[in-house]
Amino acid sequence: MNGSLSSYIQNGHEQVLAPLFPHFTRPQTDNDKRGWKTHRVLKQWYESTLKLVNITAGKFDSEKGSGIIITSTYSLIHDSAMVTVGYEVYGNGIIHINYGLETKQGLSNIPKVGMQMGIERSFDNIQWYGRGPFENYIDKYYGADVGLYGLPIKDFMENYVVPQENGNRTDVRWMYISDPKTKDGLLIVADSLLSMSAWPYTEDNIQNAKHTNKLKEAGFIILNIDLIQMGVGGNDSWSDVAAPLEQYQIKAQPYHYSFYIVPFNSKNKTVGERAKEIRY
Repeated sequence: MNGSLSSYIQNGHEQVLAPLFPHFTRPQTDNDKRGWKTHRVLKQWYESTLKLVNITAGKFDSEKGSGIIITSTYSLIHDSAMVTVGYEVYGNGIIHINYGLETKQGLSNIPKVGMQMGIERSFDNIQWYGRGPFENYIDKYYGADVGLYGLPIKDFMENYVVPQENGNRTDVRWMYISDPKTKDGLLIVADSLLSMSAWPYTEDNIQNAKHTNKLKEAGFIILNIDLIQMGVGGNDSWSDVAAPLEQYQIKAQPYHYSFYIVPFNSKNKTVGERAKEIRY
């Protein structure tokens, strides 16, 4: 038992191919690795391991319906940080996820605050309402206007010569990842603005590949559903000033956010219409 969302069957097909876990790291950028060396400066988060310390289950009733709620609590960094994830599962298959992070004093800044999972590889098409169409970060979004966008995953990513963090979108209200043939997919609807990305490779593969020919399809899509990710920095790329400016780093402090995972087929209704039904 790991306390995570590890299976979701839609129309007889498994959608979750890697469990949904709290996640705090990203593949290092050139600035991260060769510049301010996040593997040292933010070592606590890069080397941390989640430990499930408690799990509870019960029922809930709300204005939107009723169902079961499962709450998982994890510790990391020698109990210096605690994460609580609540899964409210409605009878119609919608899951409302509530995330809370609490930290003690003395921890380093955090690369990102979010969650990561693996989903069906055939979900090759990505539509989103947020900043785009190109990748953007909290310190790199000038010209990335908020709008409705859609791209296949191969174009959604940014294929750097040396594989690294890529493809993030900020200020995401919703994102729909779907099979372009069947139109089946998963819709992520935010309660607040999110940072999101998707790759057909694992984070470990991206982190360790020296060139793009070393990237190997994982057999599923890694989906990052984050509250916030630190900026990319780059005043130079070879020293400590490669780090993001202070206002674009993430302090170790309490964070809370929530979002919905919604099974959806877009044949008979637009994604925007369905997202409005969920959120508003």
